[in-house]
Amino acid sequence: MNGQYARLALMLCAATPSLTHAAQNLTLPAWVCAHPDAIFTGGFETGEIAVPHSPSNGNGGATGSVTRTLHIANLGNGAQPYYLYVPANYTPTHPWPFLLALHGVSPYPDTYAATTRDDWITAADAGGFIVAAPIANDPVSVNGQPGVTWLVPPTAGPNDYDEFAAVLADVEGAYNIERTRIYVWGFSAGASVAHDLGVNTYSAAFNASTMAAYSAFAGALAGLACQGLSDAQCTQLLLNLPRKITVDLHIGNNDYLPLVVDVQSDYQRFQNAGWQATASPPSRTLYYTIFVGGHDYSVPQLAQIWGNLCRAAVVP
Repeated sequence: MNGQYARLALMLCAATPSLTHAAQNLTLPAWVCAHPDAIFTGGFETGEIAVPHSPSNGNGGATGSVTRTLHIANLGNGAQPYYLYVPANYTPTHPWPFLLALHGVSPYPDTYAATTRDDWITAADAGGFIVAAPIANDPVSVNGQPGVTWLVPPTAGPNDYDEFAAVLADVEGAYNIERTRIYVWGFSAGASVAHDLGVNTYSAAFNASTMAAYSAFAGALAGLACQGLSDAQCTQLLLNLPRKITVDLHIGNNDYLPLVVDVQSDYQRFQNAGWQATASPPSRTLYYTIFVGGHDYSVPQLAQIWGNLCRAAVVP
């Protein structure tokens, strides 16, 4: 898994680089989770919270289940298809939230990415957001079969974080995306990447200053973001962030025991660094769910996760 070990030396030699602008959390009213097109829930009424808008103003993209293809030289075979879902009632007259969905390690990457996209359709229709599921590009062996995981920085050439940025740019050009409401969800290896995007600065497109919130499902900070770091060093990464980005953690009680322990430790580590897990919105910034199950997720859980993330927005 290229880059995962090379980065350790960089992380131990220097503090997390600061981001160029001081982003801030904004908690939106609850109605926005089902009505992203509204400016106010009942018109211009006293005491209502305005939804900030930073539209990409893209247009021309098709609705429904769509496959779009990028062309990033020296990444994979040079062509990177990704799977997109746009609700049927999408209209470019107002900006829509966007969620990047990252699959786990798989011997069937195309099918797995498409299934990941499809699993989010129910939540996307109900919540009114666009979801994209790219395909990982780092070849690995999965139970003796060829498979893939995410190619992460630092690398000598392009990596999957470049792919994520290209996906976002492509979607922003074809659709009207609400840039204050960009979210990331990842499962397993994808969850490790979601953490890495949220607490490190390897991506200019996805980081704590650009993402409204993220969800790590069956993944821990130690998997990538804090790989090889001490508890104190990992906590310092969180303390260095420009804002307390809203985080959702999900783990099955029958998942791999070391992973369960790591995620439970992450829950405490976020709280120790100032994240609020018991407060009500707008103060709450941390959600933690340990459910009866193993290393898997269900479609209803994705709807619950959207409910945890959807009120979060980020503003400069």
